[in-house]
Amino acid sequence: MKGMRRFLCLALAGLGACATTGTSARSLHYVDDELVYSNPPSALAYEAYLRARVALSAEPPRLEQARSEIEVALHYDRRAPHLWSTRAEIAALQGDDDAAVTSAERALALRPGYAPAQAVLTSVRGGPRAAHVPG
Repeated sequence: MKGMRRFLCLALAGLGACATTGTSARSLHYVDDELVYSNPPSALAYEAYLRARVALSAEPPRLEQARSEIEVALHYDRRAPHLWSTRAEIAALQGDDDAAVTSAERALALRPGYAPAQAVLTSVRGGPRAAHVPG
């Protein structure tokens, strides 16, 4: 009986360790319709990102406001590829191809193969200039 009790204690301790080291619901979230695993974004960064997206979706896009908001977002979270690709998108729409390339490359350094950043690079490097590149 003592051996069984010890086994159960060890098994429960092992399950507890698994629960604390596994994927938490807060580390899974959507970025641009794609479910990704990462640390939850800063609430302040996410709020500024959303304001930037709203400014970009206006008719006509409010590019200066979008740029200002994405800079705020990057102040709070410099490791989020979607923020860098959004910055690249804004720069491309403003005609600042150098800044667009630099920001898109930063996004790709953080997340190789990130499609929104690649789309900006394709647009800037000779592809057809899109009115809106998903970011």
